[in-house]
Amino acid sequence: MRPNQARLRGASRLNAMRIGVLGVGGIGGYFGGRLAAAGSHVHFIARGAHGAAMAERGLTVQSPFGDVALAKPSVSDRLESLADCDLILHCTKMWDVEESGRTLAGCLSDTALVVPFQNGVEAADLLAASLGDARVAQGIAYISAFIDAPGLIRHANKAHRLALGARHPDQQQRLEAFCAAGTAAGFEAVMSKRRDIDLWRKMMVLTALAGATALRRVALGSIRRTPSGPTLLRNLVEEALAVALASGVAMPEDSAAKILGQLDSFPETMEASMAVDLRRGNRLELPWLNGAILRLAEKHGVAVPTTAAVVAALMPFQEGVTHAA
Repeated sequence: MRPNQARLRGASRLNAMRIGVLGVGGIGGYFGGRLAAAGSHVHFIARGAHGAAMAERGLTVQSPFGDVALAKPSVSDRLESLADCDLILHCTKMWDVEESGRTLAGCLSDTALVVPFQNGVEAADLLAASLGDARVAQGIAYISAFIDAPGLIRHANKAHRLALGARHPDQQQRLEAFCAAGTAAGFEAVMSKRRDIDLWRKMMVLTALAGATALRRVALGSIRRTPSGPTLLRNLVEEALAVALASGVAMPEDSAAKILGQLDSFPETMEASMAVDLRRGNRLELPWLNGAILRLAEKHGVAVPTTAAVVAALMPFQEGVTHAA
């Protein structure tokens, strides 16, 4: 077989995978949009003004790596329309995970594989409670992207990476095929060899960044410049690490130092999505970020005083704030 023929056949096999995207926010919109633009069969589940805009005007992704414009994406507001998909990128907010898992259990094929990309460390287990362990893999997204307007996703940094981990041996081949499709679409998609460690490393970053920027109501640079800011970040990182270790995750000894170095390297303007949601009066993912650290700490008898203070300060805003007209 000639090289060009081999590449065409390989691309055909990748594009034959039917991919569903549940939740077309920054993660689902960006990665799903790139996959669809590269020729993969992608079906989006989007609701409200964003879903209506996608159906009427298409989906646009603006990114430092080049823009994407899908004039007529395959989009619906019904989870049942995912019935024919082979692999689902599950990208909803955490508060929708359990309910969506129960709905998906009744409409997906027996062989469909669901890969959650939510913040926190609990999404895969919550989905597996409804779908079974063999149908739920592990996903970790590294990107800063958001819905800028209905039908428009804005990619805000130069990270666009997905790490996937098999929770069951039968998942490996399909996840590797997805990674190949992602690479062909122009973003980083890799298999995680240490999925629990990678998941908790991201959790350590998220809980420090989200806890500090939401608590202080300022971006990361301002926190780093205040006398107490570095101590706040360090305490949040070290408390999350202590909980990971107590949960049985074999985190490397230098984990805290590496995470703090990573936080030091972030742009001064960076803030967590939870801080943005707080400013906008939206519902917060607090129960699954800093709240999860506190909950697991209490379970394992670990002291996390800084995390407890952050949760207490933000809890009044957890369900969002309705502003008077």
